[in-house]
Amino acid sequence: MNPRPALLLVALALASSAACAQPVPTLDADPELAVRYAETITPSDLAAHLYVFASDYFEGRETATRGQKLAAQYLAGQYRKIGVSPKGTAATDDPLSPAAYFQPFALTEAYVASAGLTVQRGGETVATSTFTPERQDGLAYLRSGGDGSMTGGVVFAGYGIGGNEAYDDLAALRDAGLSVAGKWVLVLGDEPLSAEGRSLLTEDGVPTDFSTSWYRKALGFLRSDLGAPAGFLVVADTSPLQPLGVAEQAAATAQRLGSLSLAGSESGGGSRFPAMFNVSSDFANAILASSGRTVAELQRAIDSSLIPVVFAVDDVNVEAAVERATRTVESENVLAFIEGSDPVLKDEIVVLSSHYDHVGMDPLAIGDGIYNGADDDGSGTVTILEIAEAFEQARRDGHGPRRSVLFLNVSGEEKGLLGSAYYADTEPVFPLENTVANLNIDMIGRYDPELDGATNYVYLIGSKIVSDDLDRISTAANALVGGGLELNDRFNTKDDPNQFYRRSDHWNFGKHRIPFVFYFTGTHEDYHGVGDEAHKIDYERMARIGRLIFATTWQIANQDARPAISGAGFWDGEG
Repeated sequence: MNPRPALLLVALALASSAACAQPVPTLDADPELAVRYAETITPSDLAAHLYVFASDYFEGRETATRGQKLAAQYLAGQYRKIGVSPKGTAATDDPLSPAAYFQPFALTEAYVASAGLTVQRGGETVATSTFTPERQDGLAYLRSGGDGSMTGGVVFAGYGIGGNEAYDDLAALRDAGLSVAGKWVLVLGDEPLSAEGRSLLTEDGVPTDFSTSWYRKALGFLRSDLGAPAGFLVVADTSPLQPLGVAEQAAATAQRLGSLSLAGSESGGGSRFPAMFNVSSDFANAILASSGRTVAELQRAIDSSLIPVVFAVDDVNVEAAVERATRTVESENVLAFIEGSDPVLKDEIVVLSSHYDHVGMDPLAIGDGIYNGADDDGSGTVTILEIAEAFEQARRDGHGPRRSVLFLNVSGEEKGLLGSAYYADTEPVFPLENTVANLNIDMIGRYDPELDGATNYVYLIGSKIVSDDLDRISTAANALVGGGLELNDRFNTKDDPNQFYRRSDHWNFGKHRIPFVFYFTGTHEDYHGVGDEAHKIDYERMARIGRLIFATTWQIANQDARPAISGAGFWDGEG
């Protein structure tokens, strides 16, 4: 047992007085050692990992794809290099194989077996299109989302751009008193562009994310007050940025992975996202026929004036039918482990988690089509590598943690928290009743634009609400090694409209009433975009957060008492 530290006692006592003098847990961690090993987590080491891990080589790390499996190999290799033991469940005869770190799990892929569109005017069918993986008619194809049957009228919404100072279709819809509730939103692809593909909305001519991020327009509508649309119809063959015709686009899209769920789960197969079809100009013109305007005429009018044109197509009805089929694919979590030094407490586990998957590649992109996911969640994943290395160095120096520490990098988070659900619900390598806390790291490298330029902060979600002990430990650890980080509680409530408290892998531990802290610095303009790249990360602040998490883990792993649940927290009526 390490000597009881005076410095950490003082820091925790100060934190305790701020928390209405609640009892301080019994402490066994040595603050001088915590500082010594926390300082091994450096900006340069984090960058060295992340510039590789978030590179194009890993193809966006989409679950169950080659890129994700290459990323798993990288993580296993790094754990092997720093000397942290494997704790995977994969059958392997070679203890030095990367597979020794893998926890394989089967997934059910629900792919689009067929997606059809039918346009009717006055009860008469005026256009149809059918898309299957084997056959595309070149008129329309399902880009994303959708499940079952959807029907509704049509609203033409220009380019579908909102929130842009130079040009705003959503504002024009509001001014015209047009709702899109239950309607199909028909929009032009990309944004107003010159013939050379230069944006007419920006001073430098660089296209905005309305061109580079396929779901940016849909997100604007879904977050607006214009109503919930039936789906989106995007004219996909008029942009100088996209030389492929709709037929070629459809053929490329047919090869994409479908939605995923855990094998045997009843939750998979559909999509909560509204259907987004890419359509040809000919198909869109059939919809617009009664308006007396064509796609080409509308595009010329908008591009020449930068004045939005929006209107309802009152006499038309569009019906979509999406049918999905299933097949089995496989992914894997990556598990590394440092066994505790205390003969009794080593059977208790502190789990550090991150998800290493991201959202893959866009086969239709012209230029950069790889979603590198540097912040989401390359930042959390490489931080865990650095924390693991710090603990391993401490262990080699004779200062191993009393409790065991599991470093859990999961896949499938972007598909519905699948890897962590598999670990927690199906194959927990250690009994959940012996898991004393989960510290989950997801997106700690960028700045939240809503904080008006604040940089030295981290959002903590879970602590204080689920465990006063975790809150006091976090505050003390921050005072010790965090460089004066602001521990921000903005999202630390069940009333958070974003529901961040259940949107990352900590929730699969939390629902089992395991105390958790979720470390997060907020979404940003590159969230799930191709611009989430390694050069945009604040490595200095990321290192401070990494040291905070290390010191928090150090305390939990070494103190006599496990963190207690202090109240109902997020669990009222759930989990």
